[in-house]
Amino acid sequence: MDLRHKSFALFFGLLMVLTLSKFSEGQSLCSVNDQFILFKENNTLNAVVTTLTTEADVSVSITNEKPPGLFELNGLDLIAITVLDYETFNTPYEVDIECTKDGSSPAKLNLRIILENINDNPPVFDESEYAINVAELLKVDTSVARITATDADEGDQLYYRLDAPEGEFDLEASFNPNILVKKRLDYEKVKQITMTLFVQDTPISSTETVSHTSSTTIKVNIVDVDNRPPWFQPCTTIENDNSIMCINTGYTGTVNSTGLATGPLPLEPGPILAIDGDAGINEAIGYKFLADNPTFEINSDTGSITMVKPVNQEGPIVLSVMAYQKQNTDQYATNTVTFTVRMTTNHPPKFLDPSYEGFISEDAGVNSLVMESKTSNKPLRVQATDDDFVNGVNPNIAFEVIDGSDFYITLEGFILLAKEIPFGTLNLQMRVVDKTNGESDTASLTIEVTPGIPTTTAVTTITTTDQTTITDQTTVKITDQTTVKTTDQITDSTTTSDPDAHTSPITGDQQLRFGGYKAEDMAALGGSLAVVIILCLVGIGLLAYRVKSHNSNWKKISEVSVFRSNLGGGSGGPKEGVQYVNESFRHDDDTESVKSGLAADLEKKLESGVRSAEEQKISTASVPQKTSNIRAASDSSSLASADIEKEVKPILTKERRAEDGYKAVWFKQDIDPNTKEDVVIIPDTGEPVDHDDDDDDDDDEDDEGNLKTDKEPARRYSKDSDSENEERLTSDL
Repeated sequence: MDLRHKSFALFFGLLMVLTLSKFSEGQSLCSVNDQFILFKENNTLNAVVTTLTTEADVSVSITNEKPPGLFELNGLDLIAITVLDYETFNTPYEVDIECTKDGSSPAKLNLRIILENINDNPPVFDESEYAINVAELLKVDTSVARITATDADEGDQLYYRLDAPEGEFDLEASFNPNILVKKRLDYEKVKQITMTLFVQDTPISSTETVSHTSSTTIKVNIVDVDNRPPWFQPCTTIENDNSIMCINTGYTGTVNSTGLATGPLPLEPGPILAIDGDAGINEAIGYKFLADNPTFEINSDTGSITMVKPVNQEGPIVLSVMAYQKQNTDQYATNTVTFTVRMTTNHPPKFLDPSYEGFISEDAGVNSLVMESKTSNKPLRVQATDDDFVNGVNPNIAFEVIDGSDFYITLEGFILLAKEIPFGTLNLQMRVVDKTNGESDTASLTIEVTPGIPTTTAVTTITTTDQTTITDQTTVKITDQTTVKTTDQITDSTTTSDPDAHTSPITGDQQLRFGGYKAEDMAALGGSLAVVIILCLVGIGLLAYRVKSHNSNWKKISEVSVFRSNLGGGSGGPKEGVQYVNESFRHDDDTESVKSGLAADLEKKLESGVRSAEEQKISTASVPQKTSNIRAASDSSSLASADIEKEVKPILTKERRAEDGYKAVWFKQDIDPNTKEDVVIIPDTGEPVDHDDDDDDDDDEDDEGNLKTDKEPARRYSKDSDSENEERLTSDL
C-alpha cells in the first residue's frame, strides 16, 4: 500500500467516528452497508454507488448534495449521473437521504462518497527538448543539469532513465534525474551530443507492467575552452594521452647572395601561418622574431617575412619565429625559418637540344633505358650545359620529368622507365634545375612506346597444307582458316591421323614469326656469316703466300752474298771503275740494261724478288738517297766470308732499317767509270750517313711511295752505250 492509500484510510476512519451517532438514529427505517462509500474515479454514467435497505412502504429521497447534481436515486440505488474525477474534486462527496413512512418518524442517512484515485495520467516533461551547454574537459561526475517530469496522479513516484550515445553522461539515480559527466569531453572531437531522457511511474527494475511513460530530448553543446596554443600550418596532429598536438617541421626559403628582394619571401611548404589551437575560440594570432635580425623583418599580423638589406653572410640563415594569441599571450608557439643563401650566377643551365626523341619497347621492364632509335642499342641521353663553368659542366644540376610519373631521369641524363605503360606516343616536358640556385631550363621529350613481341606460356602448334606440324613458342598472325592447335608437348610429324582432314594453305598475309625473326632475317644472318668465313679464308691464303715468299727471299739473299763476294775480286780488292746498281730502284720496263749472262740471270732473280715484295706490299716506307762514297777498310774476301756465315736480311727494300745484319747498297748518283773510283759494299748499320756540304736538297717521295730527288736519279749503268757497259761488267767478272 502506497502513501496515497494510507492517507485515505486514516481520513475514512475519522469520518466514521464523527457520523456514527447520526447513522444509528435512522437505522430502523432504512440503512446502508457502509456510510463511507469508496467509489473509483472515471466511472461510467449511471454507475451504482450504493443500495439502500428499507422497511416496507418506506419512501426515500435526496435532501442535500455536495456538490450538487452528481448523484440520483434510482429506486433504492444511489447512482452517479456524471463521470467523477479525483484530480478535479478530491474531497468526499456528501449525500443526505431521508426515509419516511406513515406513522413513523422520518429517518435520515448521511452518506460520504470518497473517490478512489487511480493511475490514469502519464508523467509529463515541461519541454519536449532541452538544450544545455557543457564546458569541455570537466571532471568526471560533475553535475551539469537536473530535468524532472510531473504526474497528475497525486502521490505517484516517477522513475528516470538516460540514453547517451557514447556514455558521456548518466543519471545520479533512477529516481533522481541529476545529469553527471561520465567521460572526458573534447571540443575538437565532438561539439554536440544528443541524448534522450525517459520517465515512467513504475520502478525501472520492476516486473510490473509499465502503465505510463514519457520522454524528452536533451542536446548538450560542448563549449571550447582556451587550453591550446597556436598551431603553425600545415601540421600533423598527434594524440597523446587525451591531449592533441600539431607538429610543424618548420619553413624553408632561398635568398640571393647579392641584391635586395622585394615583397614577401616565398617559403616552403607555404607562408607562415598559425591558427588558434582552440577552434571554438579562434583568437587572433600575432607574430614576431625571438631575436632582432638586421636583414629581415616580419609582419606582426600576417607573418610575412621581407628583406631589409642584402644578405652579407653565408648560408644557411636560421630565424626563430613566435606565434602568440593577442588576447592571451600566455598561449604561444615557436618555429624556425631556414634560408639558403644562393650564389648569383650569370647563366642558367640550358639543354643542348630543345627537343629529344626516344624509343622503348612496350614489354621493356621497369628501370629499362630509353633508346635513341628503334634499332639502336645506344641509350638516349639528355645533356645540359652551363656557361658559368669553363667546361660547361655544372655538377649541381638535376633532371626531372614535369607532370609525369611514367619515366625518370638520372643525374647523368639517362631516361628510365618507372612503370609499365601501353604502346603509343608520349609527349612530355622535362626540366634541368641548378640545385644551388633553382635556375632551370625546359625541353620537350617525345617517347614512342613500340609494340612488344608477344610470347605465350603454352606451346603453339600450327598445321599447314603440307601436313607439317611446327611446334615452338611462337607468335602467329593468322588471316585465313589455318588450323592452330595448342599442346603441352613438342610434336613433329608429316602425317595426320585423319588423311581427309581439311587444312587451308597459309597465304602471304599469314605471317609466322618464330622467336621474333623472319625468314629474311635468318637469310641475312647466314649471308653475313658466309662473308666473314670467306674473308678469313682469304686472309689465311695471303698469310701462307707471304711465308712462302719469305723463304724464296732468303735464297736470293744468299745468291747476292756470293755475287758481292765475286765483285770484291778476292784478295786483289775491289775492281776499279765498275758502276754498281741498287736493284730496288730498277724500273719494271728497263730490262735491257744488263747483257751479260751472269748479270742478266742475277737481275732476273732480283727482279722476281722485287715484284714479289711489291705484290705483298712489304716495302712501304721511303729511305733517304743522299749518301757519300764510302771506302771500306777491311778485306773484301773476309767480309764476304763473314756475311755468308752471318744471317743477313733482304737488300731489296726501300726502307732504311737499324736491324742487325741488314745490308744495302746506295748510290748518290751515276759513277763515271773513267774516274777510277772504288766502290765498296759495306753493312748498313741503320745510322744516318753524313752528307756532303754541297748536297743540300732533301729527298721526297712521289705519290706511289717511290723515291725521287732534285737531281737526276742514278741509272743502272753509265751513260755510255749498253755494249760498253756489258764489256766492262764482263771483264770485271
